[in-house]
Amino acid sequence: MGELLKLSVILTIICSCAAFSLGYAYKHTKDPIAEQQRLKKVRALKEVFSGYDIPSDLPSAELIVGKDKDGEEIKRHFFLIEKNEDVLGIAFELYPKGYGGDIQLLTGVTAKGNIAGVKVIRHAETPGLGANITSEEFSGQFKGLNLDKTVWRVKKNGGDIDQVTGATISSSAVMNAVHDGLKFVIEHQSEIESQKNEQ
Repeated sequence: MGELLKLSVILTIICSCAAFSLGYAYKHTKDPIAEQQRLKKVRALKEVFSGYDIPSDLPSAELIVGKDKDGEEIKRHFFLIEKNEDVLGIAFELYPKGYGGDIQLLTGVTAKGNIAGVKVIRHAETPGLGANITSEEFSGQFKGLNLDKTVWRVKKNGGDIDQVTGATISSSAVMNAVHDGLKFVIEHQSEIESQKNEQ
């Protein structure tokens, strides 16, 4: 019985030390990690809005865009690109379902309703095929497109979008997400701007 108590005390001490170490590590690494993620996002925003002055701290907005299957609110986060308090563009992330899983996109829309740029942040598409959605040849073609003058279908279906060879699912996932995101921003632009929060 004494041996069992001794083992229990030792195990408790070990678990307590491990929990303390994990808590300490988390406390001292979460801010640097968050800062690196923020800087990575700023770099991506500078690519999406090339030629624009992108400060390190951008005003942002958040809208409730619906509810999930469990009834929880779905929120969409937006970054506002401004100059002298005038909104020049709105950037936001999209998560379409590709062939290999979710694709994370950063998309920008100008105040005139044109795509400023599209950048693939993360994906799990097939190397050499769907993974080519990251190429400038594919993602760069969206720059300047809009709802009025663009046929949002891949070219083989009579549209304006060049698909990645051998990756119809990946190409269509990005195209449809960008189209839907553009449409949402145009329809809700004033609402997005009214929800602005300074960073």
